[in-house]
Amino acid sequence: MNRAFKGVWIPKEIWLSKELSLQEKVFIIEIESLENPDEQDCCYAGNKYFADFFGLSESRVSEIIKTLVHKKMITRKVIRTQNGSKRYLKISHYLKAAIAHSHSLAVRTSQIQDSRSGETGSIIIHSNNTSSFKKKKSKMINANPRKK
Repeated sequence: MNRAFKGVWIPKEIWLSKELSLQEKVFIIEIESLENPDEQDCCYAGNKYFADFFGLSESRVSEIIKTLVHKKMITRKVIRTQNGSKRYLKISHYLKAAIAHSHSLAVRTSQIQDSRSGETGSIIIHSNNTSSFKKKKSKMINANPRKK
């Protein structure tokens, strides 16, 4: 199965959710990673795929998917054809917007941190699995005239 896999990153909206179990959180992330642009950004993996991937029974996979649909975290659509049926799973629009917002915020934050480290002249030295920061000497301008 093709996927846009770049690692595992769980947006804070999902990770900090008290309404989702850990299994539900990772299911959402796996469904999102399997969304196929050729299939209208839907995931069409079956219960067997998820059962093998997560090491669960197919009935447990079915329960988790039903719960996520009930909680309106994902949508499920089944299309019946002459050759059988095909199920499509999709992250809900609300959750998709929250993930996109969180991801763009993370990118902006990392860009700000990168630009700040460039302005202060910080150098990160990696040696034997440890990191230390050394500051280049720079003239600091005191913006508060009361502090010297």
